[in-house]
Amino acid sequence: MNEISIKWKNKYGIKFLKDIGLKKGDIILDCCCGEGNFSITAAKVIGKNGLIYALEMNKQKLDILKEKSNLEKLKNIKIIRAEFKTTLPLPDKSVDVILLYDIFWYFSLNDIKLQRLLDEVYRIAKDNAIISVYPEHIDRHLLKQKIKDRDFTIEKEFLKILIHDNKSKKGYILNFKKVQKQ
Repeated sequence: MNEISIKWKNKYGIKFLKDIGLKKGDIILDCCCGEGNFSITAAKVIGKNGLIYALEMNKQKLDILKEKSNLEKLKNIKIIRAEFKTTLPLPDKSVDVILLYDIFWYFSLNDIKLQRLLDEVYRIAKDNAIISVYPEHIDRHLLKQKIKDRDFTIEKEFLKILIHDNKSKKGYILNFKKVQKQ
């Protein structure tokens, strides 16, 4: 773990994750988790009765996450090596918080993959789940509308210090809730 990610985790990370709504015992999906900067910190917030699904397709990044979690003796992170194509490998209504941080640059906002991802997020989200989005590298206002169009409502939008590419920076976070379909 580099010096900046350690500083973020110790100085800002736990407060950041509590502010977005994480709490003890939560089940979380960190979608496209990379090296796990959010997963590692979230594992501490949710405690031993919580669980993090850390989903990533890059084996090298997952190896780094595994090394970090072993160093910190964390037992509540389940690593899933997978690339999102059409489904997320989780049961219906099984997740309390879904982190979609800096993943929307993988495809255009008009790509069918965005609709599929949001449909899958809807499927796996519990009824009162938080869907927390960090819209880096894209138009956050357009993304916000696209997410609202897929049966989510915006609950909170705020500017926070977070970690991105192993650097500390300010960024907008959008928190959504699932709207119950009639």
